[in-house]
Amino acid sequence: MRTVKNAVTPQPIKQVSRTAYVVTHPIGAAENKIIDVALGSGGRRTVGAGRRPSSGVRPRSASRGTVGNGVRAAEATASLEELARLMSVGHQQFAEAQRPLVPEPAPVDATPFREKEWARRKTEAHWWQRRRRRQIRKEARDYGERQAADTYAVAQQGQQERQSAANAEWDALCRGERSAITTALLEAFQDSPSPVQVVDACGSAGTIAVLLPGPHVLPEKMPHTTPTGRLSAKAWPKPDFNEAYAGLLGAHLLAASRRAWAAVPSLSQLRVIGLRETPDARREVLFDVEVRRAAAWNNDGWGASVLEQAERGLNRVGKSREVRAWAQSDLAADIPLMLRPSKRDLHARLHQSFDAAKERLRASLYIEIDESTVPSEDSAAAPQAQQIERGAVRNQGESGQGR
Repeated sequence: MRTVKNAVTPQPIKQVSRTAYVVTHPIGAAENKIIDVALGSGGRRTVGAGRRPSSGVRPRSASRGTVGNGVRAAEATASLEELARLMSVGHQQFAEAQRPLVPEPAPVDATPFREKEWARRKTEAHWWQRRRRRQIRKEARDYGERQAADTYAVAQQGQQERQSAANAEWDALCRGERSAITTALLEAFQDSPSPVQVVDACGSAGTIAVLLPGPHVLPEKMPHTTPTGRLSAKAWPKPDFNEAYAGLLGAHLLAASRRAWAAVPSLSQLRVIGLRETPDARREVLFDVEVRRAAAWNNDGWGASVLEQAERGLNRVGKSREVRAWAQSDLAADIPLMLRPSKRDLHARLHQSFDAAKERLRASLYIEIDESTVPSEDSAAAPQAQQIERGAVRNQGESGQGR
């Protein structure tokens, strides 16, 4: 049915539909573009001049090629799944914070209080004293109802106190108090895929630093289609690799902004600093952008467009548009403070260096012990010299006795 519909649909209408899809689904269109580039869907190769067209007869090594393509197809499928998993961070949506409501306490059942009171007082009247026993039952029932009402009143009072405390925290968050905003942001970024540091947040503005993944997280090979239409994998071309990495950074910017906007209703301006850790444990800045809540941050392609247009967005250099860190001379004055590792990182590195020093000391002790257990030439020659000396003395004694 879809084939018939596509056959009868005029080409201009198809082009309008594609344009509308790109406008309404920018991140989907961008991902489709990356996949199209990766799969090489630019059309089949034509037979060039001087080449003989294929006769349709497969070569004898066709079975080997099929096996190789099967392995590469599996690699291509794994690469596509890994790319989809990495880019999924840019599709997450977060519910906006609302005034917390502490639920009303549940009604308290009077039955346990009544039965406990009856079990305590039923021995006051014998079984034949029916009137007295009925009176005790009535008093136990009244006691149970009073206890249930008192228990519910205490629970209701606790609920009102907790609601008052929640209202005070919500009002402080809406007013933009520094402690309230910082606490809300820290809670919002607890399960973030990228570690986030709240640098400052007060009033309607906030600053966060996001520790971004390096390009090594991308799949080792890029999926593509062969001229025969088979799915395969190959080494990444530099432009495609850099484009995929830039899209991943835009997805992390979008996710961090969405979490901040959803957690703090008073924030209207957010500064996001993207950091990356080098192999030697240094931190470098990939972008420093300011975004506003009025922007179309619900759009999945918003993060990539911000990094492309901002003055301190991604630093793309060369023909392949490689993503490089900004030089410190090009950054704001407060950036060097953010490049310093946290106390927790310093503590972890101190422990690592201490463990490494212990291992080196242990290894050097083992080497000294091994060397001390190996007999040297001097130690081996000393007993021989002592034996020769004792033999010489013994010979002299014997010669004296003979005289």
